[in-house]
Amino acid sequence: MRKFSYVRGLLLTILVVLSVVLSYLIWKAQPNYESIDVKEVKNTAIDKQKTASQVFKPILAQINQGGLHYQTNTAEFVNHLATQGRAFTFSEIVSSGKKSSQEYDRLIHQNGTVELVYPNNIPFSIFSQIYDLTGKDLETASFNRIVFDTNTTEAGLYTVYFTNDREDTIYQSSLPQKDITIVRNLVDGANEQDDLAKVEEVSTSNHALFLSKKATTLKSKKYIIDTMDISLFTKALFPDASSVKNEDNSYTDGSSKIVLDTNNKVLEYINPAQENANPATQSEARRANMIQDSFNFVNEHSGWTDEYYFTGYNLANGSTKFSMFVDNLQVLSDNGMSEIAVTEGQEAVYKYSRPLFKLDYMIPRESTNVSLPSSYDVFKKLRDENIDMDGLQMITLGYKINWSEDKGLKRIVELKPTWIYKYHGKWLEADMKESD
Repeated sequence: MRKFSYVRGLLLTILVVLSVVLSYLIWKAQPNYESIDVKEVKNTAIDKQKTASQVFKPILAQINQGGLHYQTNTAEFVNHLATQGRAFTFSEIVSSGKKSSQEYDRLIHQNGTVELVYPNNIPFSIFSQIYDLTGKDLETASFNRIVFDTNTTEAGLYTVYFTNDREDTIYQSSLPQKDITIVRNLVDGANEQDDLAKVEEVSTSNHALFLSKKATTLKSKKYIIDTMDISLFTKALFPDASSVKNEDNSYTDGSSKIVLDTNNKVLEYINPAQENANPATQSEARRANMIQDSFNFVNEHSGWTDEYYFTGYNLANGSTKFSMFVDNLQVLSDNGMSEIAVTEGQEAVYKYSRPLFKLDYMIPRESTNVSLPSSYDVFKKLRDENIDMDGLQMITLGYKINWSEDKGLKRIVELKPTWIYKYHGKWLEADMKESD
């Protein structure tokens, strides 16, 4: 009996030791899940990520004071005012409804107002990531101007308007005196530095335009470019870069494709399976989401290679556009060299086009003065061309980008000053050449 108990105890001891050894071996055999996960979610970084405040930016300011009107594109003033606004204490935003064109203009351009003008309508859902804004029923609302009314009120609060030129709609909030004091001080500083250009109101059949009758001079710029490595984009845009095939300046993984315009160094990515047949039927809320998704998409692969601002959403094809800016002036091109465009599809991106280069080094000795006619002269020429004057929304300074002659090497671009205008929500160059 004692011998049996001894054998049973020995067997139990062996089984316990064996269990410990097997458990240790199983634990040692576990794969390194942490390392695998890190490798799978690692993104390819093209250049930079940006915040909403760096991309959804104003392009000019208009000051209405003393019965006169002034404008400035100066980046220092425009960006400073926009940045200060991020710390302002806005009351709840309420809708003031749709106005007549005349009432709309009277409110936003009245004496004592300071306007921040954006290239195109920004959804409140996106802008609330920049400014601390709250309000009801803003999911489908957008605006392209912030108007600070600096006139004194008995209540001690000052009105702020968020306005939409396309729809003549106004949303209203208010600020305490301490915030309006900052706006006033910035305007006083701009006056002292002579940064403001006088403009005059010019009536159209819809909204008033504010134009100068003085000719202007602006310097052209030449830049040496830095061409991006296409492999960065194939890794960022294709799920399995190892399966990508290259043929005749195109890359494909069998379902989606990248095509290169080597003459202009422009890339276009397309995923045909994601095509949305009816983008124009999307709701306002869905359009806001598509703009947000497009911004996120560029950020996901750190695709901001220069200064790019949001400049509009194309209702017809569902494309969100981000345009190159230099010194707070928009850069236009005829061939995609200055624009990032993202078209969201059914579940993912359908199309993505962009420059395959970034501005690297400005050549100071190549900068020359370019004389331009007045913005009023531009207005008169457009009017004489019988365009739809109701669709003419703004005329301002910009640049046109083209290749500079460098023996065909495509290493230098020239930014030539020009007048640009916003027409039915799209930005175009004003051709001021004399017609035959």
